[in-house]
Amino acid sequence: MQKILVRTSLLLVCVMVYSHVSYAAMLATRGEEADNGTFQTESSGVSSSNQGMCEQGERGLPGRDGLPGRDGRDGLIGPKGDAGPTGSIGPRGLTGEKGEPAASTKVAFSVTRTTYFGNFKETRKIPFTSAFANIGNHFNLASGTFTAPVSGFYYIVINIHKRKNAPNAPFVLLKHNGKLVLSVDECCGDDSYDTASNSVVLKMDQGDDLWLELVEGRMFSVTGNKESTFSGFLLYEM
Repeated sequence: MQKILVRTSLLLVCVMVYSHVSYAAMLATRGEEADNGTFQTESSGVSSSNQGMCEQGERGLPGRDGLPGRDGRDGLIGPKGDAGPTGSIGPRGLTGEKGEPAASTKVAFSVTRTTYFGNFKETRKIPFTSAFANIGNHFNLASGTFTAPVSGFYYIVINIHKRKNAPNAPFVLLKHNGKLVLSVDECCGDDSYDTASNSVVLKMDQGDDLWLELVEGRMFSVTGNKESTFSGFLLYEM
């Protein structure tokens, strides 16, 4: 305990000596009058008598690192630089595969008969004997059937001729896959030659069939002048 008190007293003496010396230096700097000889003798005496008591202690351990500072603000955007030189042309790429051809299906037919057909006891399909046009060959003359090569909308038109004073004028049915679409009837009367017609825009799927039927007891009146026709063409594909 006594040792601790002695050491504490020595430390206080050292602090007081240091304070007097610092104060004397401050007065000398400001130009104030001071008794330098007496002060130096006293301080010299104290330092001499206490030399060895104010020895520097051992270096302490390093302190801990401080916390990282905040990130600085982003600088201003600099001016746009000059464009670089144009690069050289790269090597030519590989040739791609050949694509599929664009859809451009052309379909049209227009057919007629050159001989009489009719006076049957039952309704029958009408065959045809010649074609004005049969683009794509999708109309079968012998069976009188058109088969759609592609799905789409088709324009269909029918024209029939009636002879003068004919007792059994034509009555024709348009069938799509066996279902009635429309009819053309030039019926009865003792007037002169007549022509009747009908038309429709019809949606057909690929492979659908279309034909005309003559109602029983009626006559499909035609001559070499080809008065009666059955025609159609593709408007556009779906």
